[in-house]
Amino acid sequence: MKKLLFLFATIGIVACTSKDTVNESTISGTVQNIGEAPLLLTSGQNSDTILVNEDGSFSFTKELQKASNFVLRIGRSYSPIYLAPGLNLTADFNAKNLGGTIEFGGDLAAESRYFQEFKTMNYDLSAGMKELYLAEPEEYKNSVLKIRTTKEDFLNNYIKANPGMDKAFIQNQKLDYEFGYYYALNSYLPTHNYSAKVDNTVLPEDWFSFEDDIDFDNPGYLDMPMALRIVSSVIAKNIEKEGGPGEDAWGTPGLLIAQFNWILKNIKNQEVINHFLKENLTSVIDFSGPNDIEEYIDLYYKKSTDIESINEIKEKVEMWAPLKPGNDAPAFTLPDIDGNEVSLSDFAGKYVYIDFWATWCDPCKTEIPVLEELALKYADKNIEIISISLDQNKQAWIDMVTRDKPRWLQLHDGVKMNTNYIIKFIPSFVLIDRDGKIIKARAPKPSSGEELENLLNSLEGI
Repeated sequence: MKKLLFLFATIGIVACTSKDTVNESTISGTVQNIGEAPLLLTSGQNSDTILVNEDGSFSFTKELQKASNFVLRIGRSYSPIYLAPGLNLTADFNAKNLGGTIEFGGDLAAESRYFQEFKTMNYDLSAGMKELYLAEPEEYKNSVLKIRTTKEDFLNNYIKANPGMDKAFIQNQKLDYEFGYYYALNSYLPTHNYSAKVDNTVLPEDWFSFEDDIDFDNPGYLDMPMALRIVSSVIAKNIEKEGGPGEDAWGTPGLLIAQFNWILKNIKNQEVINHFLKENLTSVIDFSGPNDIEEYIDLYYKKSTDIESINEIKEKVEMWAPLKPGNDAPAFTLPDIDGNEVSLSDFAGKYVYIDFWATWCDPCKTEIPVLEELALKYADKNIEIISISLDQNKQAWIDMVTRDKPRWLQLHDGVKMNTNYIIKFIPSFVLIDRDGKIIKARAPKPSSGEELENLLNSLEGI
């Protein structure tokens, strides 16, 4: 259940919407002491570079589908801002202290200034959270409710002092504080048990009653990171209640099937459907590829109305095409612990089971004892077991292998050969046949037990 909730808690936060209503917002102003660092407008992983003229002036127009929070950044200095279609913002500041000197003007001055004025109060409210997790449930709940109320009161007073603020901004802030409270309730039990070193805390029966009020068809949630985390976790809980695929289902076709079935049965808003179908499908394809889920890829193409996202999925499927079963496995030549070059072609005539891992990866290290048992069990079989480290810090790999002396082949990938195998998550395992062709680009892990052994024992001539 924890893994299932984690999957939903880490789903992307940008909604997939139609591009029919694209509008523009312009941010302009002046910057002093710009130096060499670029002026950036960022949102999530996306970033635009703003051209600054010799006199320090700048003007940048951004196409927007909806109002959104952004960050104006130079080096490590930054300030959150708010942009909305058809409305403009001016900003004047000193690049050496962007956040501390920025002055706003234009249509969205009040909204962007809000972040500056809210920052100090929010810092004070958050300062005692670590100690607060040690409190008993009712005390904790009352405290986080007070934090929510304080934030809402601050917003309401600010609105009164700044009439005419953008309605979408106000709604988003209210949702943020509401769901921030829900998130605090959601995170209490595991954090309290860990901090207080207990495992038997009993929560009041109504602790999660807020989940009953969540409107899964509200597309406004998709723009709010905190709201989306909660909505996603509640969907995960509902899937589990209805007989979900279990704790170890992350990234598997079984989980995807459960997700698709629940979403299409319980959600009616097309924008929300588009978002969750795409994000869930993306997580499985990124983890294990499109094999065995072709039916649900086709179903996504039929059920989604987001053409851009459909094309993104098609690109992902195409990227995985070289790793289809029966295709030649990507060649590699990598050094072992003694510096000897080892190639995949060295094992022609043998099956090859590859473990992609790193020394800093705890799930990877959990597999090592089981992998050792597997290596011993199949020592006399026609299969080579290879662990390929993705450590950027090669010395960490050398130290660990030298200390532990594993009995199967250890290689280090310092040239990012693993990208040919589309390794986005570790540990990942690959099974290759005697002719150097892919059997499974994502094979069962050693701890899967009978699933892996049944697969290996079914191989001809092993």
